[in-house]
Amino acid sequence: MATQIKESGDETLVEINVTPMVDVLLSLLIIFMVASPKPPNEQIPISVPKNAVVQQPSDPNATLLVTIDEKGNAKLGQEPLAADYDKMVEQLQNNEKAQKDGRIAIKGEDKAKYGQVIRVMAAAHEAGIGKVGIASEKL
Repeated sequence: MATQIKESGDETLVEINVTPMVDVLLSLLIIFMVASPKPPNEQIPISVPKNAVVQQPSDPNATLLVTIDEKGNAKLGQEPLAADYDKMVEQLQNNEKAQKDGRIAIKGEDKAKYGQVIRVMAAAHEAGIGKVGIASEKL
């Protein structure tokens, strides 16, 4: 580091020249970046079950399923859900299994509208159902 001293009469001004120090630090940074090994490209193993558990509709421990078809009609188990939002919330509140378990799963067909799925999810939350999941096909 170079130090510059300027004298003008009584005053002495001392400054440190920072530019060479920054140049050296940036050069060292580039050298270490180039010399360091590449991060490992590790894959995290996951275990996908070979035989998925299939729940029967008569199973008392099965999660209650709400299905939505491509026309937007929803069914709570085997009974149709009302198209009116307030009536849908009321039906979900009056369903003993949904209230006892505190969970439902929503399964939309391939061409079901996203908005209808979200509407049923919102109705379930408003009805006091704590866990609302999305049902999917086997992997």
